[in-house]
Amino acid sequence: MSQREYPAAAPSSPDDGGGSPRSPTLSYATANGSTLPEEISIEVEAASSDSEEAGDELISNCQGPPQQRPHDPEDTRSGDNVRRRCRLYKVPEQICEADKREHEPSYVSIGPYHYRSEGLQARSNLWKEQCVSVVKSRLQYLNQDADLLLDKMKGIEDEVRMYYDDIRSSPFPDKGQAFCEMMMTDGCFLLITLALLSDENSSITVSSNWDNLFWWHDILLYANQLPFVVVRAIYQLIYPGMNGDVPLLEIGRYIKYGLDRYTKRKVSDPGNADHVLHMCHELLKPTDTDREADDHKLGRWRRATEYSELLVQFKERDLDSEGGNGDFQCISDVRVRARGRVVEIPKLQLNPESWMLLRNLMLLEQMNDHLGGHVTAYCNFISQVASTSADVSLLVRRGIIVHTEANHEMAAKKLSMLCDQIIYDQSKDYLKSDWHELDAHCRSWSWLLWAKLFLHKDWKNPLVTLGALAAIAILVCAIVQTWYTVKAYKDQNKHPGQS
Repeated sequence: MSQREYPAAAPSSPDDGGGSPRSPTLSYATANGSTLPEEISIEVEAASSDSEEAGDELISNCQGPPQQRPHDPEDTRSGDNVRRRCRLYKVPEQICEADKREHEPSYVSIGPYHYRSEGLQARSNLWKEQCVSVVKSRLQYLNQDADLLLDKMKGIEDEVRMYYDDIRSSPFPDKGQAFCEMMMTDGCFLLITLALLSDENSSITVSSNWDNLFWWHDILLYANQLPFVVVRAIYQLIYPGMNGDVPLLEIGRYIKYGLDRYTKRKVSDPGNADHVLHMCHELLKPTDTDREADDHKLGRWRRATEYSELLVQFKERDLDSEGGNGDFQCISDVRVRARGRVVEIPKLQLNPESWMLLRNLMLLEQMNDHLGGHVTAYCNFISQVASTSADVSLLVRRGIIVHTEANHEMAAKKLSMLCDQIIYDQSKDYLKSDWHELDAHCRSWSWLLWAKLFLHKDWKNPLVTLGALAAIAILVCAIVQTWYTVKAYKDQNKHPGQS
């Protein structure tokens, strides 16, 4: 099993892939509350039209997210580009119980929800203290009082608290110095570690490959985030007069470097991201932003093997080169070509990191409706297309899926659980037009006839093939014999006197 190579913490910034015992647990909710059958049998003939009657939402395990707060004036920023904050909720226990490693940090806590949780490495606290020391040393170099750092945190405490909707369940239910100290230590850690502001003479001594492996995992967790407003404030304090988005651009380059297997897109507007996971979400947006979901309904995606039986070809597409302007810049850039006969999919490397990243990005979308649902739509697509071991085997042969599981069946089982406890809203599905294009191809009588005649599974039996060839030979002989009989009869009528 190959291990993922994680970026180091302090190098220079770079410039900048049999069936499963269960199928995806998605049920279709209709307008009157009834549900359609979970399994849809699809033969070479056209699928049942029941799939077109699916309702507005697909619900995984019938477990929804907490109710979101209504929009309020404090949810926006002033300026020409007014937008809503990307809020941070505490992950529900029902979701955490499935796999705590996906949602709970094991090395370093960022933000209030996991502050001083049990099991965190003491080395991470030492690392944070060293990062704070670097920032305070910079303040002393500027002849500034080191206490100014904590005072700055107190000035933005109210704004930071607005990002955490479950703050009362954290160790900081009320305002106070402890929350500001958490902002200070975590903000300095992100600024020094991700924005690469430390130098050779800094006091950072905690930075090994082992440390990097675990903190990289932890900073991508949904409930382990700190708003970038803290990073901006600290940076502008130690670099007066500088734009607060400068460190965010460096953080964006670092994050993109770490997500190189999933995206080749550069961070063009770092100020549009509220925290690290939000920046990852921006990097995985589909390239074609005009592919908005229409009002048409859609059903389940067929399995890859079923599409293949209907003469649909799956092709793996490499992500475009660095900074390219092509159609394939991230894994969500799925394309249907040739009127539904070709599906082009960027390579997905299925490993613990990709699983954790996709799950947390879906949670981010669940809790922030204004972000859309492109990650959820992509996960819904890949989990249904590759829901059995035969499907995974086909996509592995095509180079579309690379996994580290023991066998294809285990990979299919993992993919089938990708959307567990996630609400899927088809009105936000950017792949809706692609589903309809594929569905139209699969329902075409000409392609169905062609697939039935020439790609039927019985043709794999050599005796069936020999029998078919013999039948064709007999048919040809019969036609030739009939033609000669008719010809002889006509010749006899033309010359009745001849014997």
